[in-house]
Amino acid sequence: MYWNKPIPPDTQETSDASQLTPNPLVSVLMITYNHAEYLAEAIEGVVRQTCAFPFELLIAEDASKDATRQIALEYQKRYPHIIRVVYSQNNVGMNANSWRIFAKARGEYVTYCEGDDFWCAPDKLTRQVALMESDENIGIVHSDWTRAHKKNGQWVYDAANSVHRRVAPKYLEGDLFKSWHYPKILRTCTILLRKSTMIEWYASGLMDEKYHFGDSVLSAWITARARVGYLPAVTAVYRVSPNSTLRSGANARVAFYKSALEFDTAARTFFTARTDYQGGYRWDTAAGLLLWGLRARDWPAMKTALLDFRQHFTLIDFMATGLQTVTMRLPTLRRQPRELPRQP
Repeated sequence: MYWNKPIPPDTQETSDASQLTPNPLVSVLMITYNHAEYLAEAIEGVVRQTCAFPFELLIAEDASKDATRQIALEYQKRYPHIIRVVYSQNNVGMNANSWRIFAKARGEYVTYCEGDDFWCAPDKLTRQVALMESDENIGIVHSDWTRAHKKNGQWVYDAANSVHRRVAPKYLEGDLFKSWHYPKILRTCTILLRKSTMIEWYASGLMDEKYHFGDSVLSAWITARARVGYLPAVTAVYRVSPNSTLRSGANARVAFYKSALEFDTAARTFFTARTDYQGGYRWDTAAGLLLWGLRARDWPAMKTALLDFRQHFTLIDFMATGLQTVTMRLPTLRRQPRELPRQP
């Protein structure tokens, strides 16, 4: 279980206690590994936030092989009242790296921005905190976002071409448990929630360090217990990096989908009292495993996917769930109004 899990013993922190804000309302958590090319932009998006309340940025550097740590430490010197850098000599992995800065966070709220993503709206924190505090039934707040692609050696993005621009509102806010697996919502770089909520999530036992992800686990858990708040504005940019886990080759994809099947099996037991847990996540996962198994020429993986379909779906269920999954991904005819980021 994650809660009570010790922080890696060789963990160190570089910060200036004499200058750090004593009572930050928000802790921004940034895990980073081999992100030297991107990290400065990620940090700048955080320190440029215009807030009437204090916040802190914790950067968890995981023994990178490039200049990531040096960049993080240089920014800590420039912003000693905001930045804390946490690191160790040995790589601890994504989940443990995320856990150790969460355990050190001092804010009432926590929000996330991984080192290869960045925020493009300086009012993100202010507006998300306000939305969270406007309704006690909201357990998590997220926003619209866009993707950055590398073209001719430069990273480019178009905020007007946002991911949610044609997503129906019913998938973006309110009670979203039936569609928690919709991949365009609750993107890590857009979410904000109470630290106490994250403590409950870690303590619930649903999260396991063996999983190749944490976002899906959190999405399932939080939508089962609270409403989702939505800010219809583009606040973050997700960088489509060739170095990410899902873009490290077909074998990495196969491993990811196998892990997702493990999680869905655990989730079905965890949510056994709910009658509205949907089969869409498992359908998506098995289909992904089948397709990427074919691409990797991993015949055992393909067999696993086919047997999983047979075990969990009748022919009618298979067709109905597949149709529902495809329908969810179809864009709406009407473009949704979105606010574009305003620079300070």
